[in-house]
Amino acid sequence: MPNQNLDLRQDSQYNLVINKQKTLIANITAQYISGTTTGNTYVDFDFSSYSAATLQVRNKPDAPFVVLSFSTTDGSIVLPASGGTFQLKKSATELSTVRAGEYYYDMYLTSALYAKRAFLSGSFTIVTNISQ
Repeated sequence: MPNQNLDLRQDSQYNLVINKQKTLIANITAQYISGTTTGNTYVDFDFSSYSAATLQVRNKPDAPFVVLSFSTTDGSIVLPASGGTFQLKKSATELSTVRAGEYYYDMYLTSALYAKRAFLSGSFTIVTNISQ
């Protein structure tokens, strides 16, 4: 998955596609547009006030079973000290336990003000590589 830029000006829907047999190290830049009298400016999302994040992948949005999870606790989500680029990480071994297919995810941020702030959600597609 190459580096991605997110535009957070309208909502927090973003679809993710990853490869099943490869180690995942995805740098995702979250930005929003700050409108001014001189024009629109892209501004990096400020993660500095957030202490943690979780992302859960499920078969259906309301399914009780978590297929795959990411967290700052285990290092599979890395929030930046500054700037708007966060990272998702999983080993090929961890990803090999999940079937290729389309799933759904949501991501939450945690801070002193927000115990659980909704940040991103959407489809989470895991594809099998043709060449191994």
